[in-house]
Amino acid sequence: MEGTSVRPKLNVLKLISIFSGVLLLVPIIYLLYYGYGPFLVVKDAFGKLLISSIEFTFFSAAVSVITVVLASTPLAYFLARHSNPIMESIVDIPASIPHPLVGIALVFIDSPITPLGKFLYDHGIIFYYSYLGVFLALIIVSSPIYIRAMQNFFKSLPLEPEIYAISFGYSEFYVFRKIALRKGIGGIVSAGLTSVARAISEFGSIVIIAPYVTGWIFNGDCTSSIYIYNEFQTYFNASVSAAATLIVFSLILIVSIRIINYVLEKRNMI
Repeated sequence: MEGTSVRPKLNVLKLISIFSGVLLLVPIIYLLYYGYGPFLVVKDAFGKLLISSIEFTFFSAAVSVITVVLASTPLAYFLARHSNPIMESIVDIPASIPHPLVGIALVFIDSPITPLGKFLYDHGIIFYYSYLGVFLALIIVSSPIYIRAMQNFFKSLPLEPEIYAISFGYSEFYVFRKIALRKGIGGIVSAGLTSVARAISEFGSIVIIAPYVTGWIFNGDCTSSIYIYNEFQTYFNASVSAAATLIVFSLILIVSIRIINYVLEKRNMI
């Protein structure tokens, strides 16, 4: 009808999305503002112990995820090509249980009161308060994220080259190594970086199995999440300042992951 105008529709979905994003952003802004503002404790915000705990956290996460990549990529490929509800359920278990249970399980496995624990203890293999305990805990909690991400990536790859190779009598393992794995480098990098981010944030299992570690390089150190928790128990202002610094490092990692993923997408590698 002449003289009438179409009223723009309210984009409810966009408003809900913005509101949800703000809810996620508010705690981060609060910590950054108060940690580097009213509650700033310089010696704790940029202290040697905090920086050392962050270095140990990133080092532990990187080592554990490299192990996950080497050990779990074949499993991810197998699940992508062969539906196996039992195996998939096993993969999902570490992601669906409270993570302190992972720490308790590792303590119990390594306990001299069990046959396996006695064997490990007699051979000097100790999880408690050790680097090995930290690595094992991070491997367990980060594996499901990596395996699921790589499983979906392998599913997205075209099957024709693999079927063609199998028709010539090549084994499935050969196809995995020579075809799928070569095409999966971008996916491995992307999924691995996501798993690193998850490992860095771990607290529940680490606080049980290795609240701090003894040994070379990081002797007496703890992961950054445990360091923040210890600060919170002793001096609240210091924990806020330390948390703000940890957020800055985490943001740097997130931005780096986004940039790498963008480059991989541009090169059609993921």
